[in-house]
Amino acid sequence: MAGQYHLDMEQYSLEKFRRLIESQELSPGRRILKEKLRERFSVLESMGVSNLGTLIDRLKTADRLKKFAAESGLPVDYLTVLSRHARSLTSLPLSLKDIPGVDPSHVNELAALGVKNAKQLFERSVTPADRTALSSQANVPENVLLELVRMSDIARVGYVGPIFARLMLEAGVDSLKTLAASQPEDLYARLVAANSRLKLTKGSFTVRDVAYCVEAAKEHDEVIEY
Repeated sequence: MAGQYHLDMEQYSLEKFRRLIESQELSPGRRILKEKLRERFSVLESMGVSNLGTLIDRLKTADRLKKFAAESGLPVDYLTVLSRHARSLTSLPLSLKDIPGVDPSHVNELAALGVKNAKQLFERSVTPADRTALSSQANVPENVLLELVRMSDIARVGYVGPIFARLMLEAGVDSLKTLAASQPEDLYARLVAANSRLKLTKGSFTVRDVAYCVEAAKEHDEVIEY
């Protein structure tokens, strides 16, 4: 299959990651990442870290992280948060059963075929022919399956969980390509309207959060054939 579900971390440069952090509205627990940002990223580069694949590998375990902190002089707490933030770009695929509005019987039928999460569905549903075959095997209507595929495609973007994937679809985002072409302010307004109507979450999100999702979508290959 051409393309992949997650970003290729070896191709995601450290410089691009720095710019991403600069542009994001971070949660209180991650605001440490903006402290001495350029200085600390220069240290990372001097340690031979040029992309996220290398960064994640160097900080993969507690022992590796502590060793890297000792060698680089960077604080352990900073590297811990940095590692979590980097890995969030390839977060675990959402479970289909957690998506609001999905018939549990359809989830169970797909699970019986080994399709339990967004990545597994993505890999089995690239072409219309793939989806027709899976629909028949799982006894799930093609229109229902396509809706799940659309949300699984959107959920390739970091921070898009099951609720947000549903809200995106309800707001008119029906593919990763559509998300990448969206205007953040307009999409934000539609997401707020969809949530007001469906009342799926009491959590808050901002225009900058939506803008991050739009920019992140542009990093992924378009794989699903609609």
